[in-house]
Amino acid sequence: MSPLLFALAALALPALAAPPRNNAPVVASAAELAVYVPPSMLTSSTYLPRTNMWVEPGKALGDALDEVGRRYFPALHVVPAAKDERYGLLLDLAPKWSSEGGKLTLSVPYDVYGADGKKLTSGSAEQSTALKYGNFGASAQAVTRQAVQQVMAQVQGALQPDPVKFPATGATAKIDLTALVDRSKPLRTGTAFFVNKDGQLLTAAHVARNCVAMEAHQDGATFPVKARAASDLLDVAVLDSGKPRAAALALRQGQAIELGESITSVGYPLKGVLGDSPNVTRGNVSASRGPRGSMGMFQFSAPIQPGNSGGPIVSDNGELLGVAVSTLNAESMAKLGLIPQNVNFALDGRYVAMFLQREKVPFETLRAQGAGSMQTANQAALSNTVQLNCYQ
Repeated sequence: MSPLLFALAALALPALAAPPRNNAPVVASAAELAVYVPPSMLTSSTYLPRTNMWVEPGKALGDALDEVGRRYFPALHVVPAAKDERYGLLLDLAPKWSSEGGKLTLSVPYDVYGADGKKLTSGSAEQSTALKYGNFGASAQAVTRQAVQQVMAQVQGALQPDPVKFPATGATAKIDLTALVDRSKPLRTGTAFFVNKDGQLLTAAHVARNCVAMEAHQDGATFPVKARAASDLLDVAVLDSGKPRAAALALRQGQAIELGESITSVGYPLKGVLGDSPNVTRGNVSASRGPRGSMGMFQFSAPIQPGNSGGPIVSDNGELLGVAVSTLNAESMAKLGLIPQNVNFALDGRYVAMFLQREKVPFETLRAQGAGSMQTANQAALSNTVQLNCYQ
């Protein structure tokens, strides 16, 4: 859910007339146009309990491209798509919603490329409307249609496109979408860690889901990573970095855990608030089951925050015990009169091992010797943990 939608949840106002339409004449172009929009922008929605309504800015944008965009470019193809299409122009949109001073604003920076990948023009459209009556759905529809109309008119005015000038020699299936993503702000951030010397990493599946591009950051270095395999059921994913290394986190031999044993959690929580350095917290294994007694997870008490997902849970002998995947929703529990503290859950190492074996991902096991120490746990976790950024 975007920060905008959180802000709008406080608006319990009733209905807004749509702003007047731009009545400029529309001249359809026969040029084939591919349009890239971050997929999350086309699927975004949220429920506003105070108004008992669903808000779907993603649907508003999709409808505007389909109904308004195709007036200007009847051969318009939104990418990525299941079907391969030909195109002569590629329009890269980076929509951004904001709400301030009682106004809803949609700004749409864009770049236009030829089928050969050469940038032809850039620009931006922006439309706003007052939220006088709080009908966000109608406001989003009106603002989105006007912004899309403005973009399409600007592209036509700048390029005067036609099929002769811009022949459809490109194939949408071959577009390098990683070159189009907006890296100014990640869609989400999380944590990952090296699980073998081949340079493969583990993280939570929900961190890596639907990423067009992913980057890992460690010790001032940034490198791309790619999804190799994932399980939504277990909420775990393995990534390829192509960076062989001398050591990685090893799983505990036998994968058994002991209630009450000390653990270390390392992650990169609250990006932009707590900085980009790893955060180390200490705790204990609190329970051998997950929420409502579910199997496959264990409960631990080390404090975690958004951004810790995918981080390692490490024993004092430096063994990987599990992968941090979730925390109890404090807001929901507070409504029941309960204030939970440090109730967090990790995917049990036994299921991590089964997942890696199924996907034929190599890993090592470690046999504990001695009582171990916090220093051993910290060294093993910190040396192998990276910050993970997901982009669209």
